[in-house]
Amino acid sequence: MDQIVLNSAVALLIGSAFVATAITALRGEGRSIRKVPVKVRAQRHRNNERPL
Repeated sequence: MDQIVLNSAVALLIGSAFVATAITALRGEGRSIRKVPVKVRAQRHRNNERPL
C-alpha cells in the first residue's frame, strides 16, 4: 500500500514538472529570437596533391 502511494506521488511530481515545463515553453513562444552575429572564417583550400 505504501509503495502504491509513493509511486503515485512520484508520478504526480513528474507530471507536474512536465506540465510546468510545457507551459513555460508555450509562454516563451512569443519572444523574438535574437540573431547572434557569427564570424565565419573563409575556408582555404589546401593543395594536398603531390607533384608527379
